[in-house]
Amino acid sequence: MEAEKHFLFEVDEGVGIVTLNRPDRLNAINWDLASDLVELFRELRHRDDVRVVVLTGAGRAFCSGGDAEWISGSGDRGLPGLSDVPLERYQRKTPAGPIGEFTRMIVEVDKPVIAAVSGPVMGAGLAFALACDRRFADATSRWCAAMVRLGFAPDCGITYFLPRVTRLSTALMMVETGRILEAEEAHREGLIDELVEDGQALPAAMEYAKRLARGPSVAVDLARRFIHKSLTSTLDEMIDYEAVAATMSAHTDDAREGTSSFREKRKPEFKGH
Repeated sequence: MEAEKHFLFEVDEGVGIVTLNRPDRLNAINWDLASDLVELFRELRHRDDVRVVVLTGAGRAFCSGGDAEWISGSGDRGLPGLSDVPLERYQRKTPAGPIGEFTRMIVEVDKPVIAAVSGPVMGAGLAFALACDRRFADATSRWCAAMVRLGFAPDCGITYFLPRVTRLSTALMMVETGRILEAEEAHREGLIDELVEDGQALPAAMEYAKRLARGPSVAVDLARRFIHKSLTSTLDEMIDYEAVAATMSAHTDDAREGTSSFREKRKPEFKGH
């Protein structure tokens, strides 16, 4: 299915492909696009036909960050400190609005999200990529915590994900200088999980995503959920959480299929329920 014109959505063998579709703006994010992406991911959380999500960008970029009109304060949507446009109550509490919220939804969609990356991955686009479970990228990708280059502090969750994905010193360098990391360096620093040939980021991400989609998706989703929970939990808490997750997954048809296939020495055929 094709959703709003500024993003595209289709389903292929259990994988929902979300494509940022503003290629003339290098897929820069604005308020309307972010709002629609948040609503889409809320819907995807409850869609059983979508077990894995791939996030990518049309044309020459993954996402170049915040749209210039938005971040300059010259548009119809106000930006605190840079425009005189009145702010609604929601934005007064959360200045980045749905742009920051979309980072949260990448985690809260509660199923794997895989990034397929080419070209610029900057600002908010960097935050979106870092929030994904795994990043496939080609040599054209360029990674940058660009906010400081414009005089802004980092936002959209960059300071949460960056030191968890790469080294602390690299995270500090990126947010302090705004230096662009080319693909090879980004790969060495852990920002890219799989560095592939030019033009192959989406096919490689889809191959991986389809493999996940064929798996026991309830168990996969619970495993993902608790990895994220472990980042702010103790060992004792995680042992208890894992016991709950194991009990929950034991009630699925896939658990019965998995144990039966193990006993019968055959390949399991998981159905995702």
